[in-house]
Amino acid sequence: MRFLRLLLLLVLPLSAGAQTSPIDSLRQRLAAAPPDTNRVLLLNHLCWQTSTHNVAQALAYGQQGLTLARQLHFGLGEVYLLNALARAAYLQHDELTAIRYYQQAVRRSETTPRADRQLMLALLGLSRVAIQQQDFAEAEKYGRLALAHLQRRRPVSLTDQGLSQYSLASLYYGWLRSGQPAPDSVDRLCTHYTRQALATFRRLPPDANQASCFGDMGKVHALHRQYDSAEYCFHESLRLYQRFGDRFGQTETRLNLAEVLLARHRPAEAAALLRPAVAWARQLKATGLEAQGDKLLAAALAETGQGLAAYRLAYTGQALLDSLESAERSQTLARLRVQFDTERQQSRVRELTHRTQLQQQQAAKQRQYLWLLGGLLLAVAAGLGGAGLLAWRLRLSRAQLARQNTELQATRTEQDRLYALIAHDLRSPVVAFSALADLLKRYVERHDTARLLGLGERMRQAAEGLRGLLDNLLSWALTQRGELTPQPETLDAATLLAEAAELYQPGAEAAGVRLTVAPGATGQLVADRNMTHTILRNLISNALRVTPAGGTITLAAEAGPTNYFNLVVRDTGAGMDAAQVQRLLAEAPIAYPAGRRGPAGLGWRLSQSFASAQGGQLGLTSAPGQGTTVVVALPAAVSTRVGVAQLAGEVA
Repeated sequence: MRFLRLLLLLVLPLSAGAQTSPIDSLRQRLAAAPPDTNRVLLLNHLCWQTSTHNVAQALAYGQQGLTLARQLHFGLGEVYLLNALARAAYLQHDELTAIRYYQQAVRRSETTPRADRQLMLALLGLSRVAIQQQDFAEAEKYGRLALAHLQRRRPVSLTDQGLSQYSLASLYYGWLRSGQPAPDSVDRLCTHYTRQALATFRRLPPDANQASCFGDMGKVHALHRQYDSAEYCFHESLRLYQRFGDRFGQTETRLNLAEVLLARHRPAEAAALLRPAVAWARQLKATGLEAQGDKLLAAALAETGQGLAAYRLAYTGQALLDSLESAERSQTLARLRVQFDTERQQSRVRELTHRTQLQQQQAAKQRQYLWLLGGLLLAVAAGLGGAGLLAWRLRLSRAQLARQNTELQATRTEQDRLYALIAHDLRSPVVAFSALADLLKRYVERHDTARLLGLGERMRQAAEGLRGLLDNLLSWALTQRGELTPQPETLDAATLLAEAAELYQPGAEAAGVRLTVAPGATGQLVADRNMTHTILRNLISNALRVTPAGGTITLAAEAGPTNYFNLVVRDTGAGMDAAQVQRLLAEAPIAYPAGRRGPAGLGWRLSQSFASAQGGQLGLTSAPGQGTTVVVALPAAVSTRVGVAQLAGEVA
């Protein structure tokens, strides 16, 4: 009841006097509130309410509430304040502070009861920060995690459903707007989720969320040069923001509307919108919006012939952008994101280990119980005629215990083998980081700036390798728990191979290796897209590690056995002898020459598991000095089966 009373304090409208604003009423309540959980929730509400008017004041309220929540050990209030502080920092374009607060909110909400919704909001916040940094793959990962977490909650409120749809719409819009390579489905998904979010929020009373959705719909129309529709949506968004007094939303919408007006060659109207918007952005200390407004206003003035004023504003806007987009800031954000992902994956591994230990403890308790039961049964059997029935039950219990012991032994053996594989795969990136650290120290001592600049890409490659290993480890754990199941669909082999080749082309060029797709790689197969991409990525990554400079890696697609279709990865590396191939297929450790690594790590085992889960299999042929060929046999689509059968008939 006390928790409900605290929530009602935030949900029910504030009954202040006719001349008192909601924020002033909250401040009056705060002045009279004792230092308890009520005061924490009031400070959280003030932080949210003032973040679009006075960011500095919002941060002060949030810090005060966070300190009090920690003093009171009020976990749920702490999560509220962490999300509120992260949002305020994000609106101020301080992504570094925002990502730290959002990561703390995720960690705290995972150990706090009744914090499921706050966990979803924190994941959506991490997605928004990744969008701002144009790391769209990372943003999609967090957005999908939030959506999956939302779908596990019952019932789902319309507000939460709209927030998740709005987040995905923003992700795909940012991806399209950035000009980065993107799947063909991104344009369709952007329009789909934007319309869904707007339809969801229209079922609720008008609020700032509905205004944001109108703004996003306007951006989508503007991206497709549908300027009439875009202008209508921006006007609707601006009207709602003005109704609720959201100065930040008004500023952002004015900038978007001015951009449409400039595209329609109406610079005078654009300048009239931009002048107050730039002033508001400066008052709100929203550096990113201020820089965007300066550049747009410069364009409007230049089009009206005011060249000198336009030059000054363009220079000011570029200086503000340079202050935001520093290399050191981007590296820190990337390091925080990698560290956070690593912590979450390690947490999943610890959870699996803890579950195995619990199973072992339960088995030990069952053994004790069975021994006690057996003793009692033997004692009773001496004086009862039903000794035969009791003995039979005892034998049944012992058989069950034997099966459990066998399963536990198999689990322990599998766990030891997995730890050995992890240690083997982790050694190379750790050694790489150690070598890079030695090089960094040596170049700094020599003041070798040219070589120092070249270390960044090598460190990024080492980090990407370590991240790929951790992704493989998490996927392996999910498959062992049965949480990762294939979703088969009809896939085009040529498209799969082209996407895989495009992903690894830069790495192949850097290593001096020629990566090609064989001509005539046509056909269709029935498989899970993500699992098949993971198999191809692991096989190409293994081939790159063993292929020397000047070598070749070829991707091909060909007809396989009946009802199957083959995806082939061939390399011209050193190859393996028959004994090494046999030990690899038996999942036994393999010794390779110094400086070389083969496919016997976790990626190879994960590829075998993914192929088997889809009803397929992996085959490997190799010989010393002749390279290695890996064949992924997966079920063929009906059209491909018919085509192969017709071809066989014509040859006959």
